[in-house]
Amino acid sequence: MICLDDGTDNTVGLIDISAGGVAVAVSADSPLSVANGDKVTVKFESDRLGTPLQISSHIRRIKFSSDKKSIMYGVLFDTWTDKRLNLTPKLRSLFNEREAVRVEPREDEEIDVHLVVNGEERIVRGLLRDISVSGVGVWLNDDEDSKACTDPQISVDLTLPDDTSNVRLAVEVRYVQEVGDRSRVGMRFADNDPKIERAQYKYITNYVMTRQIEIARIDAERRRAMESHYPTR
Repeated sequence: MICLDDGTDNTVGLIDISAGGVAVAVSADSPLSVANGDKVTVKFESDRLGTPLQISSHIRRIKFSSDKKSIMYGVLFDTWTDKRLNLTPKLRSLFNEREAVRVEPREDEEIDVHLVVNGEERIVRGLLRDISVSGVGVWLNDDEDSKACTDPQISVDLTLPDDTSNVRLAVEVRYVQEVGDRSRVGMRFADNDPKIERAQYKYITNYVMTRQIEIARIDAERRRAMESHYPTR
């Protein structure tokens, strides 16, 4: 949540977070009434927090997504060391280590992912589980396919919704986890070429922003529905 100086609260989609600030996004149809340098308050609400965490901040950057459907805001925290020290270690670590927010596809979406193992020697087919600007999770149905993920040379081929282009990205497998009769593979993008990283970030950020805005809107609608049925006053 971003709270403006006029007292209005604005539900936003979280893109990433660090000890110094956050990147958030909103639909281009509903921009925030702010400019670079404006003071705002970032409000985090969670059952684990209990009382909402509010951090005085200011707008550092405003940028349209490449498809012009979303606007991303870079928000810099003002000094908040005392508040951060009062968080539990698990919550504090969220801000101490930069976190890239992962989003899941819509429930009615099945996004095919092809794992290219050892060059073009073998193609493993799976479904997208989640994705962020730093990595991707993939569902695999075959044990032999999950074993193939031990190969050091793996790339991911995928085409995200609302985009006609296909992207191939080198990855490092971080874990393979059995879940029922299938496996979940977690991978981190491995390209170090700055040009590739910029193109990768731009391609994936548009999808992440769109999903985060959708999720934030659904959460806000659910909250309003709960408040109307179970008023607190």
